[in-house]
Amino acid sequence: SQKATFKDTLARVVQMIVANARLKEFKVDDPKKCRILFEIITSQRSLDIYKLTGSQFTPNRFEPGITGFKVIYKDKPYYYMPTDAVTQSQMTAAQALDLLGIRMGVGTKNDSDMSRIDKLRKLDAKWYLIESQAFVSFGEEVIPLYRGYPARQCLSRENIEAMTTRSIQWLLDNMWDDGRFLYYYDGVRDSIIDHVHPNRDEEDNYYNILRHSGGVVALLRMNEIDADKKYIKASQKALDHLVSTMREQEYKGRKAYYVFDNKKAKLGGSGIGLVAMLRYRQATGDKKYDQYIHGLADHILSRICDDGEMIGYYIHPLYNNGKPLLDPNEQDKKKLFSFYYPGEAMLGLALYDKQMKLSDERHKEIREQSVKSLDFLVLKRPVKYKEMFQSLPSDGWLMQAIEEWVDVKEFRKDDYLNFVYNDANAMITHMYTYSNNPYYDYPGTFYYNYGDHAYIDGARSEGLISAYYLAKKMGKKELAKFYLDNCKNAARSLMFSYNSAESTYFYKNPARAIGSFRFKLTRQWMRVDTVQHTACFYSRLLKAMDGQKW
Repeated sequence: SQKATFKDTLARVVQMIVANARLKEFKVDDPKKCRILFEIITSQRSLDIYKLTGSQFTPNRFEPGITGFKVIYKDKPYYYMPTDAVTQSQMTAAQALDLLGIRMGVGTKNDSDMSRIDKLRKLDAKWYLIESQAFVSFGEEVIPLYRGYPARQCLSRENIEAMTTRSIQWLLDNMWDDGRFLYYYDGVRDSIIDHVHPNRDEEDNYYNILRHSGGVVALLRMNEIDADKKYIKASQKALDHLVSTMREQEYKGRKAYYVFDNKKAKLGGSGIGLVAMLRYRQATGDKKYDQYIHGLADHILSRICDDGEMIGYYIHPLYNNGKPLLDPNEQDKKKLFSFYYPGEAMLGLALYDKQMKLSDERHKEIREQSVKSLDFLVLKRPVKYKEMFQSLPSDGWLMQAIEEWVDVKEFRKDDYLNFVYNDANAMITHMYTYSNNPYYDYPGTFYYNYGDHAYIDGARSEGLISAYYLAKKMGKKELAKFYLDNCKNAARSLMFSYNSAESTYFYKNPARAIGSFRFKLTRQWMRVDTVQHTACFYSRLLKAMDGQKW
């Protein structure tokens, strides 16, 4: 509404609300059931819709949650308010324009998004980019919003501890009787069906065993900073489920085990499964899973080729008729390429070598094969698979693996150390700072190309803090401080993805999301790994900051 005065505008808003037939559905006197969002357009500027961009910092930029659209068509105004991006779980200009087109009645139900957008752009209409100031009620309070969320985020030990603890509690609260975690939740749709597998139902819902093991690691990281039997008990329950997915193979006359799920046996599944079991053994001393620990290590060894390359899959339904891939050709190796699986496997072997009582012969076997694989990953892989690499590194698991391996003297190779430092430096180079962007919540987030919408990323942050711990181990005090300072920036950025009671005001079932972390700034998707990576990063940051000022 827009009237001659602000008072008249508010009066018109109240008049229209009272006249709305749905008002009786809202218990306006119960703040647990009804929240009031008040949003005021504070600026508007003319827009050439054909110059709209989402990848450059220009006056024509669409920034979800910060900018919106006003369209005057046939003397009638239509709006896509900035907070619509948040409450509708949208992130791109195309999504915003499609919703605006639907509101304006452009096109038909059968039109594709792009067809409707094309028709929308061709209308004889005046376009404006708008910005706003928004507030939401919370009990007796009124909270100012930034990008649709409570505006202020203070980086402090108290806040990081609270978010970490609450996020792990979210994992526990949403754990199923069979030891699985709630894999995915969409707060806007109030649905556990994930966006990658929309045709599944709750009886046949998608689940990822790698992220399951990551959930176990998160529980045990939490136990390191707040020892509590509930974390151990839940970890054991989750590991029992992991064991139920394992199959046997023979390797050098020994019984090996691999993780098999969704008709696939991924190297990363066995690698991160091994990590989870070893973290549990480290925390408890319990030898319950030792046979599987030894067996998983043997399976990983069986996936290392003569040149050190690790094959990403042992079984894949689309290759070799679903039978074990013992000697895949170069073309299939490329198709089965993964950045993450080898790092997860190498981390598993590093912890296996450090924590298990092994014979000298076994240590020799593990270390020789690991050196061969690390040489491939660090020296040969960037050449062989050059086209797979991007400007923003993503191999946080391998960074963690090298951090663990350098406790063994022969692994303190410059090539290995420099891999971690170079990837950390590249992450920081592709990190928004306080001086190179216009948005309050961007510093500490990542980008591939400058101008990209911000990537909040707990997984990369885990790699970054591994670089800190590695530099500290190697006595590089200034470098360690540099990494830790940037870890704090990343930690602050991740706070904006935390779901609090205040920030979930538009969810259908807020209680189901509170304590979790989202994928993106405006996307309302949560997954077990978004919680796992952030909680693990936060727990390691808390330990790194012991005795230091935040």
